[in-house]
Amino acid sequence: MPVRRRGLLLPTGVLIGLFITTAPTATAANNPAPQRITGTVQTVIREPPRGQRTSTNDTTKVLRVGTKLIALTVGSLPTTMDGTTVSVLVSPASDGTKRVMSASTVSTPVAAALSPIHQLYVALVLPAGLRADPSITDASSRAMVAKVSAYWSSQTGGQVSFNTAQVQSYRSAYACGDTYNMWDEALAKMPAASGPGKHLVLVAPGGADNLGCDYGLGTIGAVEASGNAVFVSGLDQSLLAHELGHNLGLYHSNALRCTGTQDMARVGLLFPGCQANAYDDLFDVMGYSGVNYGEGSLNAVHLDGMHLLPAAVRQIRANSGVTSLRITPLSTTTDNRTLKITDPGGPNYFVEYRTNSGRDAVASRNPWHPSWGARVLRDDPNAPPSAGSYELDATPTSLGNDYNRSIPVGGFFTAASRKVTIKVTEADATGASLTIADWAAPIVPFKTTLSIPTRAWVGTIITAATQVTDLHGRETANWIVTLQKMQRGTSTWKSVASLRTTSTGVASYRFANGVSGFYRWVTAPANGAPVKISPSAAVTSVARVIEKRPTASMTHGRYLSVSGSVSSVSAPVVYIQYRYGGGIWHTGPRATVRGTAVSGRILMNVKTTAYTRLYVRSATSYVGSIFGNFATTVS
Repeated sequence: MPVRRRGLLLPTGVLIGLFITTAPTATAANNPAPQRITGTVQTVIREPPRGQRTSTNDTTKVLRVGTKLIALTVGSLPTTMDGTTVSVLVSPASDGTKRVMSASTVSTPVAAALSPIHQLYVALVLPAGLRADPSITDASSRAMVAKVSAYWSSQTGGQVSFNTAQVQSYRSAYACGDTYNMWDEALAKMPAASGPGKHLVLVAPGGADNLGCDYGLGTIGAVEASGNAVFVSGLDQSLLAHELGHNLGLYHSNALRCTGTQDMARVGLLFPGCQANAYDDLFDVMGYSGVNYGEGSLNAVHLDGMHLLPAAVRQIRANSGVTSLRITPLSTTTDNRTLKITDPGGPNYFVEYRTNSGRDAVASRNPWHPSWGARVLRDDPNAPPSAGSYELDATPTSLGNDYNRSIPVGGFFTAASRKVTIKVTEADATGASLTIADWAAPIVPFKTTLSIPTRAWVGTIITAATQVTDLHGRETANWIVTLQKMQRGTSTWKSVASLRTTSTGVASYRFANGVSGFYRWVTAPANGAPVKISPSAAVTSVARVIEKRPTASMTHGRYLSVSGSVSSVSAPVVYIQYRYGGGIWHTGPRATVRGTAVSGRILMNVKTTAYTRLYVRSATSYVGSIFGNFATTVS
């Protein structure tokens, strides 16, 4: 994908308790003595180079001690909430990080007052060995901050905006890749950049990421947090807005594509059977960055997580039954424009409606053209609640770059638990009408459908399909269903095949069509689940008759031999039909049928062109057919 990825500083944001690693006791002869450090916990996630899909993050913890960042070995303090002040005993590791030997909590984070206007301290830094970028100036950086401020102000109801407090240009003593020291250097030049509602932003020349610099790096904070820092290569609106989104406490907007289904159950922090693609929500600012990427409206998960516009998110509690409602496009500013639906099993699902309007019109310019419509998202379990998101695919395919993920009108989304379904009943430019079923009751068959051709040749392969749903429209998975047939002219239903429904409540059976009859699907009975029968449908079978090419010329007064084949039906009656020149068709002698072989002869006593064809007469259990004709010259 021709977009640029970013490296980011992100915390886990989960406070369960401090994980304490142990290490063999160091000896003075081999290693320096352990050192006690007190600092504030943060998490670092470094992602792969741009253009590569990824489902995992390279995550390490750091301690902020004053203005310094001290890297810890992988696995250190995995459940410690960022912003927690800890006292740790560390020893040096071979890779230059510090290994945590013991840890204790000094204090937990305390939120500061909300800063409606955030101050940006912008360092136009030229890393050692790089040339200056003439497009990056005091004026261009201030203009970009103004654009980013307009974005965040529009997405927070004016509660968060950004102002450029100071701009400095200088050549750094550090080269690309040494971002932590660059931040320390910039903070020494602009000490006022530290504190709640303040952000230290380093801007390197455009393209510096090709020379070893990060494309984008940002620290996770909160709307009112201190210690915010950003590094970007070049000035791009969605990139700078993205990194400042991390400073405001947001994680990534990802996509979760599950094999052959819309959603899968979570196991720990993973979704077995699904591919998690980082940044793959093409609308959201916390997804990919670049021109025409990440410029749409802030998604429903993040609207909920920022806690600034609670009226924008309507909550549907678990076990709410059936709810019918209408939501307006996400690009509007109306109340209840998004939904947060709690599954009785625990997860939260979010629904938003994107249209070709406002900031979401960017989809028409994005090279992958993500679909507008009703989208379903869920929390990212690797982030704090509503701080990171997964966009789900309501119409899954095997295509690698399938961005048609919205629920179509008349279509359903079914949660992995099968306890929540979302149906789009109507959608237009003003909004989408939805019906949501949220029940903890078991899913048992209530409605069974039938899909089958109404007419088919005898012997051809046809498919009979069904979908089984419960009282609330949820797909009934793994249920035994039986296809039955009642042959025309009889009154007895007989089983054709039994099979189980898929995860979407679907079953289908391919078979060779026989004689005409009626078909239906029948569900298996179970405790509390009576038999459900689909509407029946008639399949009219057509017996095919085929004539072989007879002789092309013959003498009049002799018999023309006609042969061919007929479908395997009971006691077929086949006639030879003929006409002379442009005259009418006449039915001639009855042919002999042995099995499916047809043979007969007819007297040719007129000197002209004669045409012959085979006709199989209709019977109770099938419709007859006529083969096209062959010409014979009679002289």
